[in-house]
Amino acid sequence: MKKKSTWATSILLPVLLTLIISSCQKEITLPENQSAEVSTVTASHNPVTRAYRDSFDTWYMFVPDIANGWDPTHPTPFLAWYPGGGDGNATHIGNAKTYFNQYVPFNPPFFSSVPAPVTQFFSAPLAAGGFTGIPSSVSTIVYDGKGNSVWFHQTGNSTIPAGPTRINFSGTADIIGGTGKFSGATGEVSLQGFFNPQDQQDASFWQNGWIRY
Repeated sequence: MKKKSTWATSILLPVLLTLIISSCQKEITLPENQSAEVSTVTASHNPVTRAYRDSFDTWYMFVPDIANGWDPTHPTPFLAWYPGGGDGNATHIGNAKTYFNQYVPFNPPFFSSVPAPVTQFFSAPLAAGGFTGIPSSVSTIVYDGKGNSVWFHQTGNSTIPAGPTRINFSGTADIIGGTGKFSGATGEVSLQGFFNPQDQQDASFWQNGWIRY
């Protein structure tokens, strides 16, 4: 009886080991559809270049730079900041809000502006929305209520008066970062818009270009 038991063990043991090893191998092998899903998720983290557009109805403020020479007895549009904000829409965001800031140096008869930190006047409301650590190079921010924002740095601006209640402007800007899904974003846009020099609630701008995130 002992010989028979030894013989059966010598035959069955290798078979059982083979089945166990085979079973373990199948358990750690991903199905084809699951492998494809993992691959897709990994690929989605790679930056992709997309078209970018936005449009906002805005308001603005006039903040004279008295310390650097603005004279209240001879008011001019120069030597002043023009911060503002508004509501609108942006691709990849949907309903969005914006804040911006710019400075107009003494350069008559032109009315071109240079970028100024958006946080100069709007750091408190932005922080209340969870947007902190915004670099001083950011002159315009487009954001939503979900922690997503796109940061812009104005690179050029010029104006063309179209009448006593409308001044058109155009320019360019670089996308230099953001938050949420736009963290580390890059891109370029062209800018167009207008403002009413007699009504600070009557203004608008829109941007077109590309964004990579």
